[in-house]
Amino acid sequence: MKKQSVIECLENIQASQLGNKRNIHVYLPPDYEEETERHYPVLYVHAGQRAFGPSGPANETWQLDQAVDELISSGRMEPLIIVAIAHVRPITHNEFYHYVDSEQGMPGMGGSGMEYEHFIIHELKPMMDQRYRTLRDRDNTALLGSSAAALCTLHIGMRHPDVFGKLIMMSPYFVDVQLDEQAENGLREKAMYRLPDEVPDVNMWVDIGDAEGLFLPEQVRRVVQEMLDRGADMTKLAYFEQPNACHQEADWGARVHLPLLYMFGREGRPVALELYGRDVIGLQGGMQVRVQARLQYDHGLNLTLPSGEYVSSHPEILEVHEDGALIPHMTGNATITLQVGELTAAQNYRVIPELTPCVQVCMQAELAPTLSGQPELDESIYGGMGMKLMHTGKGHYEGSYLIPRDSGFSFRFTRGFRHFETDQDGNPITNRVFRATDNLYLHYHIQAWGSVHAKAGTGGSLK
Repeated sequence: MKKQSVIECLENIQASQLGNKRNIHVYLPPDYEEETERHYPVLYVHAGQRAFGPSGPANETWQLDQAVDELISSGRMEPLIIVAIAHVRPITHNEFYHYVDSEQGMPGMGGSGMEYEHFIIHELKPMMDQRYRTLRDRDNTALLGSSAAALCTLHIGMRHPDVFGKLIMMSPYFVDVQLDEQAENGLREKAMYRLPDEVPDVNMWVDIGDAEGLFLPEQVRRVVQEMLDRGADMTKLAYFEQPNACHQEADWGARVHLPLLYMFGREGRPVALELYGRDVIGLQGGMQVRVQARLQYDHGLNLTLPSGEYVSSHPEILEVHEDGALIPHMTGNATITLQVGELTAAQNYRVIPELTPCVQVCMQAELAPTLSGQPELDESIYGGMGMKLMHTGKGHYEGSYLIPRDSGFSFRFTRGFRHFETDQDGNPITNRVFRATDNLYLHYHIQAWGSVHAKAGTGGSLK
């Protein structure tokens, strides 16, 4: 009979400095009850109420238990314990923010990251070490989070490398971005993260999808480079860009096996190398293009290479730097080649006269007659990532935005905080998606408005 993993729920665990309680969900591997002398690595996961269980409408999860079960049963990863920490939704203070100033977060929202950090290190971890057979040292203790929880993972890890030797940051909220047509790149950016002068010796995984709206790969890549500049060990810092992945639980769950393999898996062997991504570059216009290089291993791990020994077939046309940056010198064609060990990959590029870094996206949304006939309509509604559409009359809304070229968006319209559009029967709808490779005109129909419960379980994709 096949042994099963178990998920226990510890209810109402007190966080003394936060003054609140939360549930803790603990995953125990299939052999935990039988191998009574064995101790296990531990992975602490933020927003743990979405870690386990099947996904469905209003309950989208990572299905982390299924991913770990498969990795363990296939022999690709050692068994481990997972401690999933339920998130307490902020009212006045967000526990994922260590450092907040007047320009960050929601109006009136402070940060309680220090108190949350205290709870994990001084209250929760001792409890887990006493209750379960854990390996307590830093090399066997990991921390995982996505979005703002990934920002929190960075700050806790930088402050306490003696506790957490493995940091997994998925789609990190390193940079707060707002649309700003007065800016050269159409964006107003503000750093949310702080790094020490010298990055400690820890293992790190950092990833990002390329369809996360204004969560841009280039921003995350810059932070990775800053970590390296501040002493991070290149052999212990993994970076990955997932094509067509959005900023949502379904996409994080779909690739969470990658950082798990990197941190806890057996050593793999490189078997495939690929160059991909934009292959048309502008001589003028100011759009920076990089080579995208992906290395695949035999056990399923994928990595994006932040640097490599690239070679251009015609450097007089297109020069390539070690970090993959492409520098055009004249119009024409060139082939970029990369070799890693015995693996070689190449991609052809075309240099055209001009390519701007931003494109114009014009968006219209039309309410269904059952909505547009109401006596009072919202003055504005919102699309993805702060795209505000103004009411122009008779249930029609319009907006025009200058956004980064090639950015991908997955969204649903909302009429306010967590009040999302639904189908005509009030059910969650699939995300609306688009890729801004060129100027776009988009027209949508909104059938009905729902509440917070219409948000989850409806991930769309550019795939």
